[in-house]
Amino acid sequence: MTVGEKIFKTEGSEGNFETSKAVCSQTGGLLASPRNSAENSAIQQIVARHKKMPFLGINDIQTEGTFKHLNGEALGYSNWASNEPNNSEGKEDCVEVHSSGKWNDRSCAEKRLIIYEY
Repeated sequence: MTVGEKIFKTEGSEGNFETSKAVCSQTGGLLASPRNSAENSAIQQIVARHKKMPFLGINDIQTEGTFKHLNGEALGYSNWASNEPNNSEGKEDCVEVHSSGKWNDRSCAEKRLIIYEY
């Protein structure tokens, strides 16, 4: 799926956050990280097609409550579900996308659909 200059792609495989980052890197891409609503919508369409939620290339591992892209860039766009992020049980540092396109913080150890960005 192409949006602007970005291509979003999945092969249907799953992995935890670290595995997902590594798999994307091996293909020459990055873990999908939407910068606007059009890109988020493209990811949402992939989620609907595969009926699986992915991790985004966004987390607050470095500073709790401060979500950033993998390159350290601050979020200029977000699409949090209501009452999110909530860091449930103090273990939610990664971000998943629901079929609604809304974001939820989730444990990085969970396995999620891997969506690449090129």
